[in-house]
Amino acid sequence: MGIYSTDLPLVAALDEVIGNATIEGIKRSARQSMADHAEQIAADGPIADALAAEATARANADTALDQRVDTVETTVASLPGEVAERGDRVDDVEALALSGVKPAKQSVRLLVTTATDPATMTSGSTLDGLTLAANDRVARATPSGAAADGVYVVQASGAAIRSTDMDTEADLIGARFDVDAGTHAAETWAVSTAAPITVGTTVLTLIKTSSANATTAEVQAARGTSPNLGARLDLLDSSSGVASTLAQIEGLSIATAKITEGSGSVTPYVYRTYAFANATTYEIVVTAKAAERGALQIFSNGAGSGWTVNFDLNDATFAGSGANFVSAGMTAIGAGWYECKVVVLTSAAISSQLQVRISPDSVFPYTGDGASGMYVRSIVLQLPNTTTNLLPSSDPNNANFTKSGSTAPLTTTPRVPVLPPLQTLTDSIDILVNGRLIADKIIEPNVSASPSVYHSVSIASGDTFVFDVVAKAGERTRLNLFGQTPAAFDCTFDLVNGTAVGSGAALGSVSITKLGNGWYRCRVTGTATGAGTTTNFQHRIYPAAGGQPYVGDGASGLYLYSSSIKKNGGANLFAFSTDYSKAYWTKSTGVTVSANSGRYLGLLYDPTSLGSNYDDGSAALVGKKWTALGSSITIGAYYAATLASQTGMVLTNLGVSGSCLGLSTTGYASYGMSAPIATMPTDAEIVTLEPGPNAFGAQETPLGAFGDTTYATHYGSIWKAILDIRTRAPSAKIIVFGTYSGGPGHATHRLGRTNGQGNTMDQFMKAEREVCQALGVRYIDISQSGIGYMTSTLYMSDELHPNAAGFLRYATYVAGSLRDMVRRGLFVN
Repeated sequence: MGIYSTDLPLVAALDEVIGNATIEGIKRSARQSMADHAEQIAADGPIADALAAEATARANADTALDQRVDTVETTVASLPGEVAERGDRVDDVEALALSGVKPAKQSVRLLVTTATDPATMTSGSTLDGLTLAANDRVARATPSGAAADGVYVVQASGAAIRSTDMDTEADLIGARFDVDAGTHAAETWAVSTAAPITVGTTVLTLIKTSSANATTAEVQAARGTSPNLGARLDLLDSSSGVASTLAQIEGLSIATAKITEGSGSVTPYVYRTYAFANATTYEIVVTAKAAERGALQIFSNGAGSGWTVNFDLNDATFAGSGANFVSAGMTAIGAGWYECKVVVLTSAAISSQLQVRISPDSVFPYTGDGASGMYVRSIVLQLPNTTTNLLPSSDPNNANFTKSGSTAPLTTTPRVPVLPPLQTLTDSIDILVNGRLIADKIIEPNVSASPSVYHSVSIASGDTFVFDVVAKAGERTRLNLFGQTPAAFDCTFDLVNGTAVGSGAALGSVSITKLGNGWYRCRVTGTATGAGTTTNFQHRIYPAAGGQPYVGDGASGLYLYSSSIKKNGGANLFAFSTDYSKAYWTKSTGVTVSANSGRYLGLLYDPTSLGSNYDDGSAALVGKKWTALGSSITIGAYYAATLASQTGMVLTNLGVSGSCLGLSTTGYASYGMSAPIATMPTDAEIVTLEPGPNAFGAQETPLGAFGDTTYATHYGSIWKAILDIRTRAPSAKIIVFGTYSGGPGHATHRLGRTNGQGNTMDQFMKAEREVCQALGVRYIDISQSGIGYMTSTLYMSDELHPNAAGFLRYATYVAGSLRDMVRRGLFVN
């Protein structure tokens, strides 16, 4: 039967019954099937119209559905990429947590991925191609993780132990560190194990968070042995760094801490408690410079780590003591700065204070003024042959150092050039060597008196003082330095023997130091005590024995170069330190001052002041038995007697006037100079041979040639005479004095003339030199003394024989040559 269009609601109802879903208001599935049947039943008419409209709607719905499906498919296809991106972001967050959230730990020297037993990580052993040393940090990071993994510190002896900054759960979670050297150099590693962690039980996993690269390697190389670049820059800027060294040379101001004392009775110091290991050698290095205070003390009093070392930053002296003290030293690094080093050997494992103290004179406690102090650049505790500071900081201002009775503010040092101006340096050397008449003589009266020079200085109980006087003995050899209450002291100095004694309620110490050429520094230190506000600091003259008063002669006295009095480590309070003639200085009755009448120092001004330690070779010549062979220049009243006087040698003069050594071809007798060899003393210690000019001029001995060995020629006669001297006096030192030329006015004995044998004088001089060189005989060339052809008017009386100036020059030149031979060891067998 036919279905009318009015029956369409029935279709909708049917759709509802069979449960077809509605998609955008269009029925699918069952309805579509029914529509197909209806289309077959009624292809025309109202049904056909309805069906056509429905088909159009259905096609539109299909298109919309396809578009939605395509969108879903596209979204699903992108999901794997998004998941991977989320994974990368999670990894980044994890890496950030491991390497960026917590500050990096101190780097390790090397890292191993093998299960290396920490017991084998010992000082001197080799790991990853590197030799381990005490305090090296070593990381162990096995691939699968282990409870024994972590960071260890190599000990001076025994097994390595876990680093104290990597031995708790809090330390380990998220910890990261860099590797300095070895296979894993320039890498960064981190601990990835999450809480809870029980150190030694929980398996630890260490992972690499960044690989080595050129930049990282370069940065770590620049860092050197320092824990980070900041520390490296601090080191370069430290007292031993390039920047500070150059600044010190220039005398520029340098940033530093100044340990400043408190007010009242104080023992001012900064300290750091340190856990010292047993039986371990440590070095404490303090870089300091005197300010108002110049006494530095490095101190520890722990049982097993006890020492006291006092450094005087003004005089560059030091002294140490204590059960664990080994040695100490001071190194000047410019502009008044010193590196003060103490070496100690502990005898127990103990936590003890390492103290750096300041004072005027290393006496504690003392009265501080609340402003005075000392510059301290750095305090370092290290193991020998290392530069790693075992303390958390080297800066005294740092909070890691506790201050007691003191503060340590940052400041700058005053400008003090290291290199003094050239003129100042030259003047100082000139004074040291030649001396200057800048010392005053204090002269006693010619009556019974107590001669003294003094000046009054304000000083009160509790004040420390240093009284320095540079003095030298005159006719009086004893200086007394004296003060009354509150600075009561009485000290006497022997300016010849270099000794000192003292007493007094205020006396701390008394010392005398030899400066040279009879000058001494006389020092009195102490602490004022008792009533009173001023003291006359007196320089008193004492007689050879006893004290004052005594009867003087009005002329005798002693010399004072300078005086200084420093209170509480301050500057010199004497307005005139080197001029005692000023009215500023009070003189006791009858005392006079002869200004600038004494030579200060001058080591060469008085050669005897050099003492017995200096020997120019003279001592070896004194008393030597000397035989002289030669011509009239030797036997005459010329050089020989003067040379004996200058050297102390005992002369036997066997010279022969007009003689020569060898054969004469003129009217002169032959062999006149060589004949005495046969009779000379056999115990002669020195034999000198002066061949003279006669062989060329008067005797005209044939020159001959090198290799001649007889008296027939000049070459041969020098050779033969030396051999004959050696035979006659086997132990003698043989010395030949080379011939010099007569002046241009002499007829025969001079340069420029050819003799009857056809030879010239320079050929005879050459023969003497050549034979001596061949035989190893010492040769003194008199022609090099300044006596010769061009100086005949100065040094010759007759164009040949020496005048007074000539024989003095001859003797002096030979004496100097002999001393030089002694110094060169040529008189040693």
